[in-house]
Amino acid sequence: MQDPAAAVAELERTVREYGFKGALVNGHTHGVYYDAPEYDVFWAKLQELDVPLYLHPFDSFDQPHFYNGHPELTGATWGWGVETATHALRILFAGVFDRFPNVKLILGHMGEGLPFQRWRFDSRFAVYPQGVTLQHPPSTYIGRNILITTSGVCSEPTLLGAIGEMGAESVLFSVDYPYESTDIAAEFIEKANLSPEVKELVCHKNAERIFKL
Repeated sequence: MQDPAAAVAELERTVREYGFKGALVNGHTHGVYYDAPEYDVFWAKLQELDVPLYLHPFDSFDQPHFYNGHPELTGATWGWGVETATHALRILFAGVFDRFPNVKLILGHMGEGLPFQRWRFDSRFAVYPQGVTLQHPPSTYIGRNILITTSGVCSEPTLLGAIGEMGAESVLFSVDYPYESTDIAAEFIEKANLSPEVKELVCHKNAERIFKL
């Protein structure tokens, strides 16, 4: 990703020659985020190939002052989610999904908190757009372009809330191996209070559609 043209070539090679179902990247590249204009060629190729990009957490490029003295907040407990959610919002508010409306960006960990702020994003962005123009309210893109997996969050109320916000076709079951227990994740989804139709979507039908399985 340090070279958008090279990223385009590698994406096309792996998808067309080896049947890859998408790509995964670990956040920014040395502080460069993928809302930058030079990455439009990458998003265009992703849309052309009709495969998703999974945006995996990574450390912040630099440490904000509010983490000082609290290293427990900088990683998986909190900081990675904030970093990844902010990266996704940069892509959203930069208009990437307006220019490439069929692009799919996948976030883990129940969407790094984004599903539960959809209403707030619409409300405050309408008042404080800061010169940014989007074709739709921010919430439209969270569910249409930004999809989520359950990886690393085995909470039924959280799952039901995410489905309620985004719709059942935007949530995919996933474990977080090797960082979380696969047994706990499997038990969680089996016991979740979902209709059979919704459980099928979350457990496999959404993945079959998105990854063309």
